[in-house]
Amino acid sequence: MGVLIGLDLGTTTIKAVAYDPKKGQTVRIALRLTPVEHPRPEWSEFPPEPFWKAVAACLREAAGGLAVDGLAISSMGEVGIPLDARNRPLYPLVAWYDRRAAAHVNGWEALFPPETQHAISGQRVNPSFGVIKWLWFSRNEPELAKRTARWLSLPDYILWLLTGVQRTDYSIASRTLLFDQRGRRWSPELLAAAGLREEQMPPAEPGGTLAGRVTPAAALETGLPAGLPCVLGGHDHLCAAFAAGAAQPGAMIDSTGTAEALVMVLPEFFTGEAFAQHSFACYAHVLADRYVLKGGIGAAGGALEWLARRLTDCTDPITELPYEQLEKEAEAGIGREAGPLWLPHLNGSGSPEADRFSRAAMVGACLHHRRGDMFRGMIESLAFWTRRNMEEMQTLTGQRVDRLIAAGGATRLKLLVQLKADALNLPVELPELPESAALGAALLAGVGSGVFASPQAALDSLQYESRVIVPAPVRVGWYDRLYKNAYLPLYGALKDVHHAIAEQAGEKGIPD
Repeated sequence: MGVLIGLDLGTTTIKAVAYDPKKGQTVRIALRLTPVEHPRPEWSEFPPEPFWKAVAACLREAAGGLAVDGLAISSMGEVGIPLDARNRPLYPLVAWYDRRAAAHVNGWEALFPPETQHAISGQRVNPSFGVIKWLWFSRNEPELAKRTARWLSLPDYILWLLTGVQRTDYSIASRTLLFDQRGRRWSPELLAAAGLREEQMPPAEPGGTLAGRVTPAAALETGLPAGLPCVLGGHDHLCAAFAAGAAQPGAMIDSTGTAEALVMVLPEFFTGEAFAQHSFACYAHVLADRYVLKGGIGAAGGALEWLARRLTDCTDPITELPYEQLEKEAEAGIGREAGPLWLPHLNGSGSPEADRFSRAAMVGACLHHRRGDMFRGMIESLAFWTRRNMEEMQTLTGQRVDRLIAAGGATRLKLLVQLKADALNLPVELPELPESAALGAALLAGVGSGVFASPQAALDSLQYESRVIVPAPVRVGWYDRLYKNAYLPLYGALKDVHHAIAEQAGEKGIPD
């Protein structure tokens, strides 16, 4: 039995892991920075050729010298690419956090009000979704749009380069906003409104399905064996949730990387006005016959990195930031300093406010505050964001959260995990699963290639340690008061101000 390769296409880093099912452990990890370009303010693009070269280098390093039995891809969502009739890219991959298409949201929401959109796709529109990127592209590059034969999401494009097969999984298809959750198929109504045809979209199947095999040409570039089974993976947050054990109801996964997602496993599709208004996404899991309820915010680990760079005046993206020092400085004020406090909306509010015009704000700052206080305030606010969403998700579904499992790169910040336990008054499980999204993809590769008989068998193969971070009793009351008296009122107090700023900046316009 050989290893299984999980490839994770991340916002800041591309990772490939080699998982050994016999040992139940990851035996190799390869990393490359995600190539990104910023041609204009608020524009971010992944150039296709450098992106593929980084992927190929990761795969070659991760698999080199090892027998490999299967591969699957975990990926950020909402990133799409138009291909012409000869499958050549017509435009760069526009990042999920790119803001160029924001003005198209109003027009789409006029066609599909939140409750209508949620009843079909399980989600509420915002600028990140694939369909909004397509609308911008078709309006601003009409000649290229006419030549588009296929619109692929990012992992579908990499899968095609590996195998020559164009397929997608249900969870990634869901992040286009064009997928019917009840029928688990492309929605004719939504496609027609976008000006797309079903034949322009890749066939969709469940995660863990064998999709194709590595071609000889891709084998030369990546070092993978020709004929290697390639299996459908899925949305990175859901792959990470699967690896951490989120296969059955009762557990909640807090997956925090650049963005943060709270993922609750559901046995069926949930929709309704309250889900839509709060922007809680309900869509297909990477596991067949399961759904997830997901709350999210676009900048969590990204917000901490943004602040750390400004507090330390570090602009070099390669230089390692001094997080340990910032955490040490932040600890001095825990339980003693009520401020400064952040509204952590650096990329919109996310759930449950569902306000793309909300912005970040720091309140309660005084002259004596130091950089450690500002960093602590951001960590506290992200912990409060988690509590706010968890409470609302439990109320809407009637499903109690018995376990909170933390995953993702931001869990390296010990203070973040501890303050979440304190703010939630709930133990936080911290499984030692390096690169959990990539690992989840590797497990799905094992399911689709026949190494494992079932997803549960894949989970049972894991051998890892898990720490439990318990709340500090002396801080629970402190954070409960700060949450209720300061954090909860903060969004409402600043909403009108932030909307006025967005209007002044031209973000609220509707294009012709």
